Order: sequence, then structure tokens, then C-alpha cells
Amino acid sequence: MATKDDLDDVLRRRARRAILWNALMRWESAALIALTLIGSAFLGLAALAGLLSWLWAPSAFAVGLVAWTAVFASSLTDEQDNARVVANVLRQRYSPKQLRSVKLRSQMGKALQYRDMLDQIILRTPVGVLRSRLARTIEPVDNWIEAIHQLATRLDNYDLNMVIRQDMRSVPTAIKDLKKRLAQQDNPAMQSTLRNTIGDKERQWEQLSKLQNMMEKAGYQLQSTLAMLGTICAQLQAIDLKAAEKGHDEQLRTEITEQVQQLHDLSEAMDEVYHSRSVGAER
Repeated sequence: MATKDDLDDVLRRRARRAILWNALMRWESAALIALTLIGSAFLGLAALAGLLSWLWAPSAFAVGLVAWTAVFASSLTDEQDNARVVANVLRQRYSPKQLRSVKLRSQMGKALQYRDMLDQIILRTPVGVLRSRLARTIEPVDNWIEAIHQLATRLDNYDLNMVIRQDMRSVPTAIKDLKKRLAQQDNPAMQSTLRNTIGDKERQWEQLSKLQNMMEKAGYQLQSTLAMLGTICAQLQAIDLKAAEKGHDEQLRTEITEQVQQLHDLSEAMDEVYHSRSVGAER
């Protein structure tokens, strides 16, 4: 299984590639490339015909290259455009459409909306010390979105797992029926077999109950973390330079990091219960 750091690296690489590709494919870049190539080719043909000096073509190409480089560099430092590109990367990687549950799709969409709101708060803040500090404050938010998506995916898989649903209905009934048969059975060998079967079923039910409780906890935690994300949006808007100098921005960053860790811990705990249930069901 990929680690949290591995997933962070993948996301960062995707964002960097998307920013570079966007800088290359902006209409200004494409227009300059086309004009430079067409213009250089035309001047080259004119030089071959003896109408112009051969220096015109390479000179035009050099001017076009310098202009394209300037546009490319400007694109790479365009914070608003880069924020839009990274947001698109996140929306593709953690798309609500990947989830089958309508409720979970709505919750994932809400998380992405809050993330966009945080970006807009930063972009509306005048360039300076406060903007830099607020930008640093929300750095862990992309990890938060990832953790929310992981949790939502696990809940989605559980909600639509027909085998688990059937087991939740059938196992208690099976235990009751087996105990009734045991009370009516006189054969020692059959009694032993029935006791072993009852024990296996009871262990299966114990794991199913743990899984159900864990999923209920995860559902409440998802609601809680979305509320927290909305609260962070409101608090970030209220921070001015004086509040930042008092450490309020660092406090928010710490709260975000704690939320990310809590969600990752919960996802790991859910995986452990799932694994325990699978092992129990195979016995």
C-alpha cells in the first residue's frame, strides 16, 4: 500500500507537471510559437530568394524565443492561474464522481469547494507578509482533501458491499438457529461440531459489529471534519497581520495538520478491522 508521503509526492509531481503544461499551452505561448516559426520560415525563404539578408531569419527566431521565454516564465509565476491549475488536478484526482453514494459525493464536493474558497482568500489578500503567512497556513489542506477522499472511499465501499449487508442480516439468525439445534441435539459428535460452528459465527459477528461501529464513527468524523474545514475558511478570513504576528495562523496550521493525522489514523483503523473481518470470514 502506498504511504502518505508517497501519495503527497505523486500529487506534487502531478501539480508541477500540470503547471508546466499549462504554461506551455497557454494561448499566448502557442501564438508566439506559431508566429515565430511562420515568421522565421518566411524570412528564411525570402533570404534564399535574395530579397533579405540571411541574418533576418535567425534574428526573428531569437526575438520570438526571448518573447516566448518571457511569457513562459510569467505563466509559471502567475499565482491565480497556477492555483486554478492545481485545483483542477485535485478535482480530477479526488473527483466526487468516483464515489457511488450520492451523500458522499455531495460531501466530497463540499470539501473541494471549501478548498477553492481558501485559495480565493489567499489570492484576495494583498501581496506581502500576511499573504505569505496565510499561504503557508493552508499548505496542509491538500493533504486534508486527500484524507477526506480516502475516508469517503472506504465508507462508499462499505455502504455498497452487498456481502457485508447480507452477513449483517444472516449471521445473528444463523447463531440463533444453531443454538436451538444444539439444545435439541443428543449426539456428542454433532454437539461438538455445532459448538465449533457457533463459535466461528460468534467471532464473525463480533468482527461485523466492530466494522459497523467503525463505519458509523467514520461517518460522524467525516461530518465533523467538513464542519472544521468550513470553520477554518471563516477563521482564515478574520486573520489580519496583527493576529498572524500573535501566532493565530500557526495555530490554524496545527489544527489542519491534526485533522489530517486523525483522518489517516481512522482510515488505517478501518483497514485493520476490514482485514480482521476478512480473516474471520475465511475460517
